[in-house]
Amino acid sequence: MDLRASSTALDTVLFVLLVGVAVGTLAGVGDRRAPGGDRVAEETADLLATATTEVTYTRSARVPSSALLDGSETVTVTVDRTAAGTHAELLAAAALADPSLGGASLTGVGGDLRVGARNATECVLHTREGTAQVAVTWYPYPNATLRSSFTAGDAPPRGADVSVATVAAASGLANVTGPAERSARTGGFDGVAGVLADAVVAGLFPPGETRDALYSEGPDRALVAHRYRHASAALGVDATEFLRPGGVERANRRLSGGLAERLAADLRRRYDSPTEAARAVRAHRVRIVVRTWSG
Repeated sequence: MDLRASSTALDTVLFVLLVGVAVGTLAGVGDRRAPGGDRVAEETADLLATATTEVTYTRSARVPSSALLDGSETVTVTVDRTAAGTHAELLAAAALADPSLGGASLTGVGGDLRVGARNATECVLHTREGTAQVAVTWYPYPNATLRSSFTAGDAPPRGADVSVATVAAASGLANVTGPAERSARTGGFDGVAGVLADAVVAGLFPPGETRDALYSEGPDRALVAHRYRHASAALGVDATEFLRPGGVERANRRLSGGLAERLAADLRRRYDSPTEAARAVRAHRVRIVVRTWSG
């Protein structure tokens, strides 16, 4: 059994509900530079930061029919989405749609948005003056076990004279570098990890929009529940017992606790002190690297 819907109301919140990044919070794009002043690389980076596009994608999952109707069979739930923004905004949203934790998907969705953002970007990479590849990377801190990365466009050929420019795009997550530094002084690595985990979970499951979805009686509710189940399994906790409109905060705390435990262990391996770890936190930024070459 398949259930498909196009939710006009939820299209307006776009990334908030099922991606976890609000268009309104993606405005800060900057840090475009190309060592050596390469014009094609700089112009491509500027194009990604300023030119707008539109992506149509779907959210789909196999869920128990009891999430929607009375019954015990499994159904496929699909919701159509349309996302609009600059190329950099859409690439950043795609990066945060489904980060991986230790190589495993955290939410189990996001692939269709990533494909759409990649395809839209690839359409503007080839010009008469050169060819480009775009690499999108998000880490809450360098080399974190929680990460997301992908590329758009082919890699440059061996021996090509490659120029590089970068775009720093807002991830949609809160800037918690300051709070992490304060927590490092009182809570050590656990404090830093807790602040960071709270920000990530709040971005992936924003309470207001998630609560609205759980109040609904259609595919949006089932898809949000699916994401909670997937995240619970990935983190080794159970947030599903709170899947009701009034339980979103408790569900998020359960996920945040599981994520904080994993991040704290990772931070201890990578940094000599909690303060050093806190200063490395950059969860609010997605790094987009443009590489250009002739031919």
